[in-house]
This record gives sequence, structure tokens and C-alpha cells, in this order.
Amino acid sequence: MGFLFSGLFWGVVLVIFGLTIVIKAVFKIDIPIFRIVFALVIIYLGLKMLFGGFGIHKGTSVIFHEAKLRSSGKNGEYNVIFGASDIDLTNIDISKESVFTEVNVVFGSSTVYIDENIPAVIKISTVFADSKLPKGNAGFFGDYVYKTKNFVEDENCLTLEVDVVFGSVRIISR
Repeated sequence: MGFLFSGLFWGVVLVIFGLTIVIKAVFKIDIPIFRIVFALVIIYLGLKMLFGGFGIHKGTSVIFHEAKLRSSGKNGEYNVIFGASDIDLTNIDISKESVFTEVNVVFGSSTVYIDENIPAVIKISTVFADSKLPKGNAGFFGDYVYKTKNFVEDENCLTLEVDVVFGSVRIISR
């Protein structure tokens, strides 16, 4: 993707554009340079998607890519858009304070791993999506709250808020 923003690419485009102006003035031949460049950019993006070179994975966001993400043990947010991810939340430490983590999946899929010994409350919101919790499915459309067996009200816990739109999420406790 960096090629489209490089000086080489835009330099070549400007040289070709200048040549088409000269060809049109001298030989009276009209070459639709902008249509050709636009078509080549679309072809380039399509080929990058087909061969797996297209995608972004920065920090805790995954776009058009696959990634394995690991929690830092603190509050966090994970975003998966048109991609896939494995998110490992098993190293969360709630001994000092509660931890809030948000997972957003849009047109993608994600597997979230939690430690079965950590008290947790999972608030999942699905819109035309598939969500699977440790004790079964949450549904295709709507909100659901799941609490682990160790969860005690007003004590430190992991609060996991999951929003899924046109995708799928599996939450696995291990």
C-alpha cells in the first residue's frame, strides 16, 4: 500500500500525464490518462488483496489481515475489520483493580481466550452475527450478558464488552 503514496509512483504519473498533453497537442491523439491510472490502482489493490499483501495490523487493530493479539494485562480495545484474529486475554491481572476490555468485530471473525479462573462478566452485542460463549451461543441479533462461575458482584473482575456486526466471535475459557 505504501507504493501508492511513494514519490516514485506520483512522479511516473505526472511524467505520463505530461507526455499525454504533448501527444494530444502534436499528434491530436487523446489518451484518457486519469481513467487508465484509476483502473491500474484498482487492479493493484485487487492483486494485493488476492495475494495477501494488503492489510493493516497496527497495535490492537486488524484490518483486512489476520493476527494473533496478546493482552497487555491492562484496559484495552481490540478492533477487527474485514479480518480475523485470536485475542489472548489469559494473562489479565485483576488482583489490584478490575480490568475493562472491549472487542469490536465488523465483517470479520475473532476468537477470544479468557482464563476460566478469572472472574469475568461478558457483555456481548450482536447484529446479524454469530457469537459463541463458553456455555453456548449468545445469538444472531441482540444483547446478552454472561458471567463466569467465579464472578462475584462488587469485586475485581474482567469486564469484556464485545460488539459484533456481520461477523463471528467465539469466546473460549481455558
